[in-house]
Amino acid sequence: MAHSQDYIPTRDADFDGWFENLRKYVTEKSSGQNSMWIHIPQEKITAFAELYTTWHTAYGKTIAPHTSVDTEAKNRARKAAIVFIRPFVAQFLKFDPVTNEDRMSMRIHNRDTIHSTIGIPTTRPVISDIRPLGGFQVVLRFQDEATPARKAVPYGYNGCLLNFTWGAERVTDYAALTQTQLMTRSIWTLSLPPEAEKTYLSCAPRWQNEKGELGPWGEIKTVVIA
Repeated sequence: MAHSQDYIPTRDADFDGWFENLRKYVTEKSSGQNSMWIHIPQEKITAFAELYTTWHTAYGKTIAPHTSVDTEAKNRARKAAIVFIRPFVAQFLKFDPVTNEDRMSMRIHNRDTIHSTIGIPTTRPVISDIRPLGGFQVVLRFQDEATPARKAVPYGYNGCLLNFTWGAERVTDYAALTQTQLMTRSIWTLSLPPEAEKTYLSCAPRWQNEKGELGPWGEIKTVVIA
């Protein structure tokens, strides 16, 4: 459910300071000294830091006299950062062990109490379409099994958590799907590294509510990555 005010600042100068504060807080909490924050994979922390560096560098070039190319690079960096930040916050920062005090320090919204009555998801998401786009990208479309005509994520859920892996063979064991990405809209593009080319992508979805609780697995789907 949308908040009346977005937690991501609109002005670039405000966004830069907010992004830096969020990165520092998440990095320090996930440094290994706080055993409660091991729920965030290290590769996600690394990607977070890299996106901040890219943004901050691009933004810095637009503070002094600059060209339209610098402005376009800054805008691309901001867009890429926000595309990463929203599902990152929804998947890792909206539930325990992250506290309301943590969220205040990170300057993101606390959990919306209106969703406190939403229980553990009981239905399964269904991947209705999965196809390679080229450039190591795969597009997925998904709906809830109980309401296949509706494309929206069910009320009270953060999104659809996709567990996936790729390799030389198809995977039929859910436990082997060790990577995750939270899909927050029903048409989602999954970007993979170049080494995934011409391998099998195997994936399965689960609904995640705003407490981070997961529902039953959907069917494992497989596609060859172009």
